[in-house]
Amino acid sequence: MVCDEGEWPPVGVPYDAHEVEARWRELWRADRVGLIDDLDTVDPAKVFYNLVEFPYPSAEGLHIGHVFKYSGADAFGRYQRMCGRAVFQPIGWDAFGIHTENFALKRGQHPKDLTGRTTETFRSQLSRGGMAWDWEHSVDTSSPRYYRWTQWLLVQLFNAGLMYQADAAVLWCPGCWTVLAREQTEDGGTRCERCASEVVEREMRQWFLRTTAYADRMLAGLDRLDWSERAKRLQRQWIGRSEQPDGSVSYRLHDWLISRQRYWGPPIPIVHCPSCGPVAVPEHELPVELPEVVDFRPTGTGRSPLATIEEFVRTTCPTCGQPAKRETDVADTFVDSSWYFLRYPSADFDDRPWDEARTARFLPVDFYAGGLEHVQRHHLYARFVTMALHDLGLVPFDEPFPRVRLGGLILQDGAKMSKSRGNVVSPDDLVDRHGSDALRCALLFTAPWEQGGSFRVGTIAGIERFFTRLWRVVTEPAAQGAGTDAAVPATAADTVARSVERVTTAVEQLRFNVALAALMELTRWIQTELADGPERQEACRTTALLLAPLAPHLAEELWSRLGGEPSVHTQAWPLSAP
Repeated sequence: MVCDEGEWPPVGVPYDAHEVEARWRELWRADRVGLIDDLDTVDPAKVFYNLVEFPYPSAEGLHIGHVFKYSGADAFGRYQRMCGRAVFQPIGWDAFGIHTENFALKRGQHPKDLTGRTTETFRSQLSRGGMAWDWEHSVDTSSPRYYRWTQWLLVQLFNAGLMYQADAAVLWCPGCWTVLAREQTEDGGTRCERCASEVVEREMRQWFLRTTAYADRMLAGLDRLDWSERAKRLQRQWIGRSEQPDGSVSYRLHDWLISRQRYWGPPIPIVHCPSCGPVAVPEHELPVELPEVVDFRPTGTGRSPLATIEEFVRTTCPTCGQPAKRETDVADTFVDSSWYFLRYPSADFDDRPWDEARTARFLPVDFYAGGLEHVQRHHLYARFVTMALHDLGLVPFDEPFPRVRLGGLILQDGAKMSKSRGNVVSPDDLVDRHGSDALRCALLFTAPWEQGGSFRVGTIAGIERFFTRLWRVVTEPAAQGAGTDAAVPATAADTVARSVERVTTAVEQLRFNVALAALMELTRWIQTELADGPERQEACRTTALLLAPLAPHLAEELWSRLGGEPSVHTQAWPLSAP
């Protein structure tokens, strides 16, 4: 993977981020750098499943808040790889659901066509960011290859008595023209979290999952999870167990309402028979494919657009063979995401939702980088589904995410970025101007990853000055007089070792801003205090290794110019002891 010497810039030429980044990304892709060679033979003791919440392709592209979260998760994964772990870091698309369908309605396009376009945009952005995704195990929840198994999951829950239909007072969103789960509302359950419309109560017959059956177990399980106390507190508050004086117990948590009167989602796999009642679609008949329609707009009548498609609705009962009707509601998008982490390692299998051996090898997830907004929604639903699957003997664990860390928000002008506020900052122009490493490091330097903060574009200039200094330290001779100061420590190894310890501790704590500050100090010290020679060379090599998780392209280029064997991302993380 080493480039021919003649291709590299001569001494004194400024660092060309765009040329370097494009070249290394292509080489990484060709050589499969960072990917596990064989998921079926990798040592399970070395596996590190590094999971990020996959994006909704419901916009023109990612904003820099996504880049901040994904860059931190990727940096931590790269660090784990250098510590000897076999890192599995997949990515995919949460492509079904109201988010994507509303965007399609706004653009006047069919959601299927729009999803194909937006996912390509998202993929390009995620690839340009230098993140070590395993694209070979990607998923798309709107693909029949995926939602066949979402429907299979619902069949298992229905057969186990954990999915039922009932008349109930439900929350109706007049803006999205569908019912919502309580978890999808804001302002005390009065407004839709997606469109901000004021919700109203309606009596409707809907499908539910029995999350309340697992309320006590989900509460008790929090005690053994490595989550932040804030995240645990939010889930406890949402479940809301309380004991009355007469000894009865009540919960704030309701059963999960999964019906949606929309088009863009997996059809709920139920047939309604006049004689047999609701019957699950047999597994061998899955998927119940979403029919292609020209007019997918919600009707606002309380019925899905699928209800108007006679050839879809008419069927026969799987039990008695009499004429029957298909369920025409689709399942909520959070059903898709309640199990996607199980699918990733087995995404290349078409005859099963997940392979038993691979699941035992890779799961549960070792590290989950998520968002605070999903603690009372996605994280809760995934825990319920996993516990149910465990009780059914389908997975060997009952908690999907033993270790969760929540990335902070990146603010713009002191406010959360959103399309409604008109303050969304796209990474594309910034990457075009400065390169992805500079944007990535500027975001990570802005604030501690779990805390977040207000991003200023001017931060990129400071990162570029750091990159230029480091580039010169590696590619140019030491300045005259460097290393002659009597105050220089007795050995360079001690100073370098202290820097290794600082960076290591900071990365372990997800304080990438502290790690970058330590690297800036180390670079200045090398530049001013070390003369040309073995000590300076070794200090530069260590700096390239420490930089690798944070600025992967620049670190790779420096490592190669220092004569290191490719790739820097497969090297061992330096030890702090001299």
